[in-house]
Amino acid sequence: MNALSQPLAPSQAPKPRSAGTRLRGVVHIGAPKTGTTWLQKVLTDNRALLQTRGVLYPDASLRGFGHHDLAFLLGGGYPEWATPQPRNLADIEAELKQTVTAHRGTVLLSSENFYLYPEPATLRGLLERCWLVEPAIVVYLRRQDAAHESWFNQTIKAQGYTHTLEECIARFHGLWDYEAQLAKWADAFGRDALVVRVYEEQQFEGGSLLTDFAAAAGIDARGLVLPEAEVNTGLNRDILEFQRVVNGLPLATIEKRRFHKELIALSSGAKGSGLFDESALLTAARRREVMAEYADGNAAVAQAYLGRRELFLESPPVGGDPPPGDGLTADKLARILGWLLVKGKADG
Repeated sequence: MNALSQPLAPSQAPKPRSAGTRLRGVVHIGAPKTGTTWLQKVLTDNRALLQTRGVLYPDASLRGFGHHDLAFLLGGGYPEWATPQPRNLADIEAELKQTVTAHRGTVLLSSENFYLYPEPATLRGLLERCWLVEPAIVVYLRRQDAAHESWFNQTIKAQGYTHTLEECIARFHGLWDYEAQLAKWADAFGRDALVVRVYEEQQFEGGSLLTDFAAAAGIDARGLVLPEAEVNTGLNRDILEFQRVVNGLPLATIEKRRFHKELIALSSGAKGSGLFDESALLTAARRREVMAEYADGNAAVAQAYLGRRELFLESPPVGGDPPPGDGLTADKLARILGWLLVKGKADG
């Protein structure tokens, strides 16, 4: 039985940590586009409650809602699209060690950038120095056609890329090769340390992502406060194309993201109104082609970690593609620019 199958009882009167004392560690590594930001917000918003239950979600290196700075620095430094912070890896490790000193129970770290910029052996060394030995590595796997589509959206809206969807699929093909990606973590931590979950609603234990994650991480999620709004939502086709055009301008990545929140708000607010094209980016036929490329690796992962032949229970759709849209027309462009003007951002 996996050591995480039963939640810990609430911690009582923590004592200072002594040399050689071990902590129960859980590292949630993503993968990207599997509800990671939403889960991290839940964990951040409920840190105090979780700590009364023996679960520490440390604020060391906490950027936004996840431990992204730690992941970036373990991976060798900040990518171009991320804003560097002044502290180095040694400083973050020292803060983490100090934070866990008086804790007993579970220490939970989360960042999809652990998966995106993997350095599992280096991470293991840091965890051991912080008494987090033999941690569980929780990872969610999403059907690759949907992962590619969502990741393309992310690279345009947040990372400053100008590539097309097909160029993005080719560039990041290996990112969604789960057999190869998980092998890196199994080599460093051992295969039994990996808690592999599938990002499909019908496979969520308890019927939701939160209940499934709680079961995977061995924590008590009863009564946790949930976000009122969506977190890290994508852009519709037309607004995404507008951002892609902006990304082609000779600007620093941080400047390309100047209208980030406003464009997300417009895309979300206009949903279902017919003002913009909200159709999927991949056709049904292309989805099946993408999944065929990963079929052998998915079967190997399913057998190794889930003891079955099929990794995903949901299949790509067959047919039913909507007719091609008319693209980013002058009318749509006027709506986007009008929104930004009303928000008072376009003239700043």
